[in-house]
Amino acid sequence: VDPSILRWAKNLISFNVGNNSFSGPIHSSICRSSPFLRVLDFSLNQFSGRMFDGIGVCFKLQIFRAGFNFLSGRLPNDVYRVRTLKEISVSNNRFSGPINGTIVLLSGLRVLELHVNDLSGGLPTDIGLLSILEQLQLHTNSLSGILPPSLMDCTNLTTLLLRNNLFRRQLSSLDFCKLQRLQTTDLGNNSLVGRIPDSLCLCRSVTSVRLAINGLVGEIPPCMTSLRSLTATNNLSNIVGALKTLSNCDNLKVLSM
Repeated sequence: VDPSILRWAKNLISFNVGNNSFSGPIHSSICRSSPFLRVLDFSLNQFSGRMFDGIGVCFKLQIFRAGFNFLSGRLPNDVYRVRTLKEISVSNNRFSGPINGTIVLLSGLRVLELHVNDLSGGLPTDIGLLSILEQLQLHTNSLSGILPPSLMDCTNLTTLLLRNNLFRRQLSSLDFCKLQRLQTTDLGNNSLVGRIPDSLCLCRSVTSVRLAINGLVGEIPPCMTSLRSLTATNNLSNIVGALKTLSNCDNLKVLSM
């Protein structure tokens, strides 16, 4: 997309070229032409190459989408300086490198979708500062390190998808009771150990729990039967007494052993 087409569109507030067959690089100079943009959507195209600083010039940007392309390199650092951002969705690309710790300054962020890339490093230790975050999708990357306890301070989370990474932690040390809006959680295929925490039973809205391919031991907490909305759980081969405990989950539809 040639940014010169916007040189007379200084007051443009939405630029959406999603779901086309555009290719080549994304020119970050778009924001210099149209600094008042609130929506930038490049998703579902064939854009490729690195993205460079310049997005931050869109000082009112609320939604940035570039998922399902062939973008590579690191996310431009100035994306994390746009304090008005509510959504960053750049999944299904080839982005690499760590998640910039300054992302926690985006206090209005509600959706963070970085899944299916090649990101590495750990979660920011103070990720809980994203207190109104609703969707955190980081699955299928190469992220590692200990899951920070402040993750449980993201109290508005409805979706927590971290599967297919290298995260580690004693799972029972996380206090899930703060996540009262949580509906779907998938922590499968990591290096989590210990027991399933009783605090997970206090997530009354949860409908799907997936913890497969970890190092969990012990029994499923009997209190799991109190999750009347639970419809899916999986891979419980290393958890004893699973069938007996889950027999009272009346809405359970998927059980993979």
